[in-house]
Amino acid sequence: MKTLCIGEILWDIFPDHKVWGGAPANFIFHTAQLGADATAYSAIGNDQLGTELSGAIKSCGINLLAEANEYSTGKVDILIDDEGHAQYQFNDNCSWDYIAFTPELQRLSSEADLIVFGSLAQRHEQSRVTIYRALTHKKPSAKVLFDINLRQDFYNTEIIEASLKACDFLKLNEDELPIIEQLLDITLGAIIERYQLELVIFTLGAEGSRIISKDAVSDQPAVKCKVVDTVGAGDSFTASFIINYLRGMTIPKSQELASEIAAFVCTQKGATVELPILLKQKMEYV
Repeated sequence: MKTLCIGEILWDIFPDHKVWGGAPANFIFHTAQLGADATAYSAIGNDQLGTELSGAIKSCGINLLAEANEYSTGKVDILIDDEGHAQYQFNDNCSWDYIAFTPELQRLSSEADLIVFGSLAQRHEQSRVTIYRALTHKKPSAKVLFDINLRQDFYNTEIIEASLKACDFLKLNEDELPIIEQLLDITLGAIIERYQLELVIFTLGAEGSRIISKDAVSDQPAVKCKVVDTVGAGDSFTASFIINYLRGMTIPKSQELASEIAAFVCTQKGATVELPILLKQKMEYV
C-alpha cells in the first residue's frame, strides 16, 4: 500500500527537547511502521533546522520530498499540562506554507492508495492550491483522508467545506466537533450525508473512539495507560485504524488495535515513537 501525506512537517519544541512532527507527518510515520510505502511531501527551510528535520525523517523509513525554500523551517512550541494534554503555538509564514506543486507530486498522487491532508497546511494559499491540485491527479481507487486538526485560528468555513468535498474519510476529535457543527450550522450526521463520507473517525480522548460508517456506529473505550503526553496519539490511532481497515480488517478489530497503539504513544514523549514488536505483530504485517 502506498500512502502519501501533503502538508506540514516541523519540529515539536518541548521545554526540554525537540521531536520532528506535524499531524500529516505523524500519520505517515505510523503507516510506514505498519508496512506501507510511505511518502511525506512538504517543504523545509534552507536552514539548520531544515537540515536536521530532513535527516531525522528520512532515518525513520519515510520517503521525504521537501524542497528547501527561503522561509524558515516550521516549528511549534508545545506546553504539556499536568494531565499530559498539549497546547500548541505555531510559527507563521514558514516553509510548509509554501509547498510547491511539481511533476514528482503529480506522479506520487497518481500512484497513491491513500492521500492524507489537513486544515493547518491550508492556512496560506500556495500550499492550499498545491493540495487540491495534487488531488485532481489521484487514481479512481485511491482514498482521501481529511484530518481536520484545528489549530489556533488557521481555518475558516471555506477551507473546511472544500476539504469535506474532497475526502472519503474524515478524522476529528471531541474538541473539534462542536466547532465544525457551529461553523457549518449542521450536525455531524448531516455532514456525513451532505458530503457523502464513507467513514468518520471520531476520537474522544480518555473516553475512547467512535467510528461512524454508512451502516453502523462502532464505539470502543480507550486503553488505560499512564499518560506522559497526548501529542500524536490521535494521528497514531487514525493511521493504524485506516491501514488495517483498507487491508480488509473489520471496523471493530481495526479500532481495537488502533486504541492499543494510541495508548502506547501516550506513554511516550512526542508523536513519532517506535512501536514495540508485539504491537506490530498484532497487525500481522511484520
